[in-house]
Amino acid sequence: MLKNKVVIITGASSGIGLAAAREFAAEGAKLVLAARNAERLKEIEAELSLITEVLPVKTDVSVEADCKNLIEHAVARFGGIDILVNNAGISMRAMFKDLDLDVIRRLMDVNFWGTVYCTKYALPHILSKEGSVVGVISVAGFKGLPARTGYSASKFAIYGFLDTLRIEHLKD
Repeated sequence: MLKNKVVIITGASSGIGLAAAREFAAEGAKLVLAARNAERLKEIEAELSLITEVLPVKTDVSVEADCKNLIEHAVARFGGIDILVNNAGISMRAMFKDLDLDVIRRLMDVNFWGTVYCTKYALPHILSKEGSVVGVISVAGFKGLPARTGYSASKFAIYGFLDTLRIEHLKD
């Protein structure tokens, strides 16, 4: 089912992103792996290229130009995109009253805007292949949690964005 599908995974250098990359590779998908740590991406490429094609692209999803570059490289290498997994994210723990607002800005830049930027540039390619956009959220995107004000806000925003995008494309 996933054999030769082109899958972009952001935040692919560790955690959920790395686990997803390994699973997609095992199913025969072609991978485009995005993360800020180029050295770690090369290590993962060496591991996964034994079983599938892998394109590592150093990407800071909070930078729109990096997201555009990621999509351009994926399309240039593989000719299209079937699945975008918006996984890159950062977290925080602090009560709002004690929080520096720059922390929330950074959370929104990475978690929310990273999803928006990557999705914006990938969407035409995904729609042409009747593919999928995936958002990795968390329970914090559905229910507020103490000391997670900024994190929850960013995850609620991702959920709202992707749910609206889904509704906009129900007939596509």
